[in-house]
Amino acid sequence: MKWLLPLLTTALLAQEVPFRAGVAKVEITPSTLMPMYGYANRRCGPANGTHDPLFAKVLVFEAGDSRMAIVTLDLGSIVSENLRRQVKDQLNIPVLLLSASHTHSGPAFLAPAGTGAGLTPGASEPSPYLLEIEGKILGAIRQAAGSMFPARLGIGRGSLRLGYNRLLLRDDGRARALFDNLQRVPYGPVDPEFMVLRIEDDAGTVRAVVVHYACHAVCLGSTSCKYSADYPGVLQARVEAEMKGAQCMFVQGGAGDTNPLFQGRTGNEAEDFKTMTTMGEILAPEVLKTARAIKAAAPAQPSIESASEILKFSDRWDKEKTLEVGITTVLLNHEIAIAAVPGEPHHKLQTRWKANADVPYALFYGYTYSSGGAWPGYIPDLKTAAYGGYGADVTTRVEVGAGETVMLHHLINLYRLRGMWRDKPGRP
Repeated sequence: MKWLLPLLTTALLAQEVPFRAGVAKVEITPSTLMPMYGYANRRCGPANGTHDPLFAKVLVFEAGDSRMAIVTLDLGSIVSENLRRQVKDQLNIPVLLLSASHTHSGPAFLAPAGTGAGLTPGASEPSPYLLEIEGKILGAIRQAAGSMFPARLGIGRGSLRLGYNRLLLRDDGRARALFDNLQRVPYGPVDPEFMVLRIEDDAGTVRAVVVHYACHAVCLGSTSCKYSADYPGVLQARVEAEMKGAQCMFVQGGAGDTNPLFQGRTGNEAEDFKTMTTMGEILAPEVLKTARAIKAAAPAQPSIESASEILKFSDRWDKEKTLEVGITTVLLNHEIAIAAVPGEPHHKLQTRWKANADVPYALFYGYTYSSGGAWPGYIPDLKTAAYGGYGADVTTRVEVGAGETVMLHHLINLYRLRGMWRDKPGRP
């Protein structure tokens, strides 16, 4: 089932505040063969080549004097306080969302969760690759901010189940992960909904399509040793080929417990890349159908409001240690609410946000660094943490209940941005 939601019913309302957007992209494929991200049992050492290029794609919004930048990245994870500071100080953009697709076929260049932002594993200095892409991303944001156009927006929704919940309850009453599901059994629950944001210029030309979906980018397994954006890269390339001139961007949602139904696990490079391509090519037509049907319009009340904070949690296993998690809540044009969460949030946190945000369009940005702190790794919901398994108790660091606390703060921030917290009680 699918339905479409135009942002506005009329474009004839006078705008007191102009709303503009800008787009840009830059390739960030490593020039050297680096260690690869994501699999502890990777069968190769460093990467042995590139299957498809990795990109950073930028979308800048401006409403009057307020600006924000969304950067989607074909990377496993991203932490960059340096880039956040530069974008604010040099470009006057105080809100920066760095959203990783979580491909497991990108380079490894950050330290493990909670051990230091932006450091190569085992090193005391920032990764040279991080320094390189920080410069590239800053340049792309500068380019986007310098080529703004009057913008129209529209949002569409669709549903396509291409993932399964990898945490299966076992006979002992505890959950454990099923990483490989070659029979494509749709174990649940997951969030199958995708959301599409369409950005046009005032001539009606589509300039950007932002796809929001929650499913691990692990179609390629531990035997794959080439750089690849995985299925999000296939999706983006297909959309860009079909919608000429449009930049397609992918935002990963609450995919911490959701694996793809299409998995290349044969060890045969050609076969496994074919499987990965199939996943992206199944999703792409649904996204294109939704994107083409969206009716975009100029916002009636252009505005960009945000609230950022750093939440401090104890380590789940070592109570003397703490972990700082930076979040950002954005309210765009009084209608679109964005909850940005770093690390790997589970899908129930995403559905909780969408059910409780109480705005027309609630978007969940998992794997997104925005306001300082560390990359916290997996952030399970309370029930999932209780039943355990990979990403629920195994490999987690953040304290029990942290996921619900994060989402509660997002909701508190959102209602504050909407002006709903009053200084005194209301009418009886």
